[in-house]
Amino acid sequence: MLRRRSLCLALSGLLANRTARAGTRQFRFRILRDGRPIGTHYTVVEQAGAALTARIEVDIAVTLAGLRVFRFTQRFQETWRDGRLLAAATQRDRNGSTSEMQARAEAGAIAVHGSAGTFRLPAEAAPLSWWDPDRFGRPLFATDTGQPLTSLIIAPARLPDGGRLIRVSGDGETESRYAADGAWLGWQSRAEDGSTIVYVPS
Repeated sequence: MLRRRSLCLALSGLLANRTARAGTRQFRFRILRDGRPIGTHYTVVEQAGAALTARIEVDIAVTLAGLRVFRFTQRFQETWRDGRLLAAATQRDRNGSTSEMQARAEAGAIAVHGSAGTFRLPAEAAPLSWWDPDRFGRPLFATDTGQPLTSLIIAPARLPDGGRLIRVSGDGETESRYAADGAWLGWQSRAEDGSTIVYVPS
């Protein structure tokens, strides 16, 4: 479900704290649940000519009355060349239940295998990782399960400062904000339990 994927990421991941090294961007967020910190989201994007690699780390722990009631970790990597996805892979741990997803470019397609099944998607398909606003015009699949996201309703809008706001609905409600240069500024979604999850740059 999109709500779960959005919380997990989900995802997903951001105003950047930019490094001095050309071609590398780092994005760090604190994850808040109804205003209280529950975790972190970190993404590093490295560009070298036509090649691009993004690595995402998500760590979440929710406690109530001093007891941990939810734990989630995800490690995700995607590799691109000349604007086409070459490969993506996820390792996920949700409350001790682990799963993996793998995607790889083939002739005229992207082959995806994950907990949702095995799929052959169009060659222009992309994982729904939120750091890149330009991928919302592509066929999308979930970074955690590999599920094709064919029922999403995507509503982009221009902000007064030239940035973008992208609202995604269809299974929950999520919105993500971007600067005029495409940098990820923030993200929020409604979790399965009705709480509000917000990404705050750190």
